[in-house]
Amino acid sequence: MNPTPRSASLTRRRSPGRRAVAALVGAALVTAALVPLGGAAAAGATAAAPTSGLLAEYLFDQTAGASIPNRVSGGAAAAVVNGTDAQWTGSSLVLAGGAKTSASANWVRLPDNILSGKTSATVTIETKLDLTMKSNWNFLWNIGSDSTTQYYFASVRDNPRTTITTNGGGGEVNARSGAALDADRWYSLTSVIDGAAGHITFYVDGVQVARTSTTLTPASITDQTLNAIGRAPYPDPMYKGEVSTFRVYDRALTAAEVTDVSVADAAIHAASFQQAAQTVADGVAAVTFDEAVTTLPTYGGRVTWSSGDPAIEIGADGVTATAEQPAAGGQPLETTLTATATVRGATATRQVPVTVQPEAAAEDAFGYAMVHFIEDSAGYAEKIYLDVSRGDDPEQWDPLNAGRPILASDLGTTGIRDPYLTYNPETETYYIIATDLRVFGGDRGVTGCTEWCHWSSKGSTKLNVWESKDLVTWSDLRQFDVALSDGAKVGEFGMAWAPEATWVDDYYPDGSGAFVVYWSSNVYANAEHTGSSYSRILWGATPDFSQESYEYGGVFIDAGGNTIDTTIIQNDGKTYRITKDNSAGKGIYLESTPAAEWWKPAATWTQLQTRIGAVWAGGNAGGVEGPAVFQRHGEDKWYLYVDVIPSTGYRPMETTDLDAGFTQLVSSSFFMAPSTKHGGIVGLTKAQYDEIREADAATAVVTDLGAVEVEADSTSDAVRAELPAEADVELAYGRGTASQPVTWDLSDVDTSEAGTYEVTGTVRTIGANPNQWVGTGGSTAWNAPGKALYSSTAVTVTADVVVAAPVLPVTVTADTRCIAGKVTLTVKATNDGAAPVALEVSTTYGSKSIAVVQPGNGTAAAFSTRQGSITGGTVTVDVTAAGDSAEASASYAAAACG
Repeated sequence: MNPTPRSASLTRRRSPGRRAVAALVGAALVTAALVPLGGAAAAGATAAAPTSGLLAEYLFDQTAGASIPNRVSGGAAAAVVNGTDAQWTGSSLVLAGGAKTSASANWVRLPDNILSGKTSATVTIETKLDLTMKSNWNFLWNIGSDSTTQYYFASVRDNPRTTITTNGGGGEVNARSGAALDADRWYSLTSVIDGAAGHITFYVDGVQVARTSTTLTPASITDQTLNAIGRAPYPDPMYKGEVSTFRVYDRALTAAEVTDVSVADAAIHAASFQQAAQTVADGVAAVTFDEAVTTLPTYGGRVTWSSGDPAIEIGADGVTATAEQPAAGGQPLETTLTATATVRGATATRQVPVTVQPEAAAEDAFGYAMVHFIEDSAGYAEKIYLDVSRGDDPEQWDPLNAGRPILASDLGTTGIRDPYLTYNPETETYYIIATDLRVFGGDRGVTGCTEWCHWSSKGSTKLNVWESKDLVTWSDLRQFDVALSDGAKVGEFGMAWAPEATWVDDYYPDGSGAFVVYWSSNVYANAEHTGSSYSRILWGATPDFSQESYEYGGVFIDAGGNTIDTTIIQNDGKTYRITKDNSAGKGIYLESTPAAEWWKPAATWTQLQTRIGAVWAGGNAGGVEGPAVFQRHGEDKWYLYVDVIPSTGYRPMETTDLDAGFTQLVSSSFFMAPSTKHGGIVGLTKAQYDEIREADAATAVVTDLGAVEVEADSTSDAVRAELPAEADVELAYGRGTASQPVTWDLSDVDTSEAGTYEVTGTVRTIGANPNQWVGTGGSTAWNAPGKALYSSTAVTVTADVVVAAPVLPVTVTADTRCIAGKVTLTVKATNDGAAPVALEVSTTYGSKSIAVVQPGNGTAAAFSTRQGSITGGTVTVDVTAAGDSAEASASYAAAACG
């Protein structure tokens, strides 16, 4: 994250308090890259745009003129500003782009107050964008005025979005697609605000790609005096591309109606879509399977797959593939799959070469795990998220836990930003360390020093820490303070943020290792943290990120101006550090040193590259930060992910020579969920990869695991031993099922009382970690008292524990003897316990109750009968005492008297 101002346009739009880190992104709830965008319209299909609620319909099908009629009866016309007849094609209006101040930059002025007072609305547009719009700020259309306070608009920059705000950039509510648009092809883009349902939804070619909750409606935009197509209220470039249709409704269209609009408008340029589909199909690359189940690339949601080879099965979604892998050490399988590209109903197919690699061994390097956070101004998303690569491919990533967080903080500010994932090889322990800062909904300071002024000068100097042995189950959160070393304060630091750490094998004199941990902080000359300051990179050392072991080291980087976000990688005896400069215009820059003790002031660093990743931000070196670097398994190839701020998230750079620097990685098959921001990446083994995948589950196959019976007064361990130790779960991404351990909650089971108790078990999954909290009275305020962590995504199962009645210590005897010419049968029940007994005795001669009840240990009750002779038999005694019961019996021999 970055506390320094951007350009005027960037700063005003994208950060509260004119600071870029308080950025604003609506979380996309539907990932476009997993949904075929072309599926909304079948080839040759016809449909009509709905007319109910239609306020304005502009069809750009004329060949000349500066006025565009409203096809809705009585509706006001729109006007082309700075237009010429040459800009009309007969099916569209060409918008030439250019600077906002240019006298030749044409745009469309819409009627004022077009949505004034409306609580719901739909805005649809059919457009083709120029390549420059993918990397430049732009407003495709806007409902509002020329101020930057309140507006409702759509943009095609990076991943397209629709947005509404009444508080400028700091209050933007975004619904953003998970995939970018292609230049020079026609799209139907639709924004729907449903005031009753409380959300804003974005559609691309009739398919929903994003939805975000909001209380804002078009009525919230109280100044609608400069509604426009192609012109922003900011000094952004004018929109460059073409427009064919534009409609405004005073209601929320249904999903089916949005599809109808897309189908109807696709007919205008139907011929162009066949070539577009063919272009997509031609660009589909060969596929390699390195695991049995994988998600195939969709090329922005435009490609689905089918198989004619029984060795590979494609799921009903058209992208989940299951392959029969050759055994480890075997030969790869060479075959083909059919890729079908669909663009607005037009399709093209291609046979794609496929290689199915043999199974990897458990100890082989395989796959990558990444922790990160999400920046969402409309929600509290500053938590820990975990993604994993698709197989061993670091260019495609799957969010785990259905894209929901895996860890939350109930300490300090309750916010988690800039997490980093690292490993101690001596203790075989993974650690997550992260900034303790909550931007959205957190403590914003007081008048005179709010937001970044407050956070950077008086924010938390503690780091959040979690640890794990398996990357699945994580410890409780703890914190340690980087401003305290050996119990003493070591400096006047502002907030500690963007921590990372590098393991040094022989850091200590005894040869044992430690992490050199480094982070950004302002350093002040007084305890009040007043006066001028700037961010430096500081360092310390610890083997376990605990306060007890931590030792402060000093200044690592002091460039004389704001310097943040350092990450490090080592290769061939050199240490390379990649840092974000916010003062000298270098942006993200790369340095190297051969020094063994690279963290000490004596190390000499050589600058190798500057402005890394600026290409992803339209050439703006300040528009990227939070670099994350890692090496591809077994290759001289390194990736650097740069965070395109405020809301786009990571974009890839690559190199095969660290000394030569990084170049932009452009790949139509690269996939990472939107707003994946500022994290850390570690390599895995195949065994670790499989363990993580098999713990990524949202449901149990069977939730009721039946009943078990236990004896009275059983211990908790004895009860757990009887309960199922594992449960089967349904894995994400179509990966089948797996068995996972169950932790049972026995707090409501009382084994001293007979009965049936329902118990709940939590299955070991990624989502079982505490990822939410609640305070006293249900409060979720950052400073709520009584905060308690819990998991909102745990998979649970149930079972019944049946506690049997205790067996009374009863002894039964049966005795015969001849007395006075008759056989006497005597039955005696002896209670060896303390409770009184009541006996019911059944014999071959019928039943008779003994009602004599005498308390005390050793109390006996007897039953006697006399006969001339008896046959042998068995006597059964039912014993009851204090609600408990038992059964005992004894046998006796035949007898007769003389």
